[in-house]
Amino acid sequence: MVYPYAMTTPMRFGTFFFFQAVPWLRHDEVVHRELEQMEWTEELGFDQIWLTEHHFIDYGLAVDPGTLAAVAASRTQRVRIGLAAAILPFHHPLRLAEQTALVDIVSRGRLEVGFGRGNRPAEFRGYNVPQQENRDRFEEAVEIITQAWTETEPFSYEGRFFTVRNTRVMPKPFQKPHPPVYQVCGSKESIEGTAARGWPMLNSVLRGNAEQQLLTNREAYVAAARKAGRSEDDIAGLLTRWGVSRQIYVAPTDAQALAESKDAELWYQESFRRFVIPDRIEEAHPSLQPHFRQLAERLAKVNWEDLVRETVAFGSPDTVARKIEAMRATGVGHVLCWMNFGGLPQDKIRRSMELFAREVMPHFRR
Repeated sequence: MVYPYAMTTPMRFGTFFFFQAVPWLRHDEVVHRELEQMEWTEELGFDQIWLTEHHFIDYGLAVDPGTLAAVAASRTQRVRIGLAAAILPFHHPLRLAEQTALVDIVSRGRLEVGFGRGNRPAEFRGYNVPQQENRDRFEEAVEIITQAWTETEPFSYEGRFFTVRNTRVMPKPFQKPHPPVYQVCGSKESIEGTAARGWPMLNSVLRGNAEQQLLTNREAYVAAARKAGRSEDDIAGLLTRWGVSRQIYVAPTDAQALAESKDAELWYQESFRRFVIPDRIEEAHPSLQPHFRQLAERLAKVNWEDLVRETVAFGSPDTVARKIEAMRATGVGHVLCWMNFGGLPQDKIRRSMELFAREVMPHFRR
């Protein structure tokens, strides 16, 4: 089925990097393996490198997306480099504005900046930031960063969490007025806020029915954009930049792909569960406890068969292409290919990337 706003322009494909700290690899091995994969990204014809931010757990060693973006820029010449995302409650907004402007200059205008509110209890506890404040901190930080990027004269800002007094921020970004901005959206409220701002959204497909999730997110985004007074042409244009991350593994046959990816995927799922649910839910803020209990109940039902059928894109090139086609039909413009989850062997990641670039991507370039 083809839905309204289905993509009619070529899709864009990026690779996604978490630096997952599986126990059988040293941390330096994890980092240097994925830096090598960034070079493969450009070599094989992908469009983008995407970087995330996580702290204090083996789920991901991507503790500083700005540093990683600068490294990616130094190792490549063509691909764009996206943050998916910088988690604003963990940064001083002036510092992040300076850092991203500098990376944009170093990369000669190849940076794309996604912002996120954060949703991992261990991270908020580690930084001693109350998780229930993440939305308000996000809103203040966005306003300050935007002014820091664009104001040529000193500016001031007085908020609940941040104060700026007569400060001129330099350097300014290479791209004018600033790099393209996205928001990672994990809730209906985030989707609505992103659409109202006129930013494209970034989503992740981590569990459950991928197509249904994407349809739900798109409908919420389109409704909010219309409510904000955006034209149908504007909405269609924003959806061409809608980015969705998904775990992808390609092998010559379906059977081989599933056999080779199963252990890595199940390690990932357990790591994800430990990351998003506090060890002791009763110690979380009362406003957050219902969400954590509902999430724990949902994740307890995750199983390999459902993941293969509904969530991940594992299989032969033809099978994976069908799953990407379903994403295009819902209107997704950018696919963030997470191809190195759960400590997959480097040679198998390389083969998967090659097969995807050679036998899947060309179908969606026309």
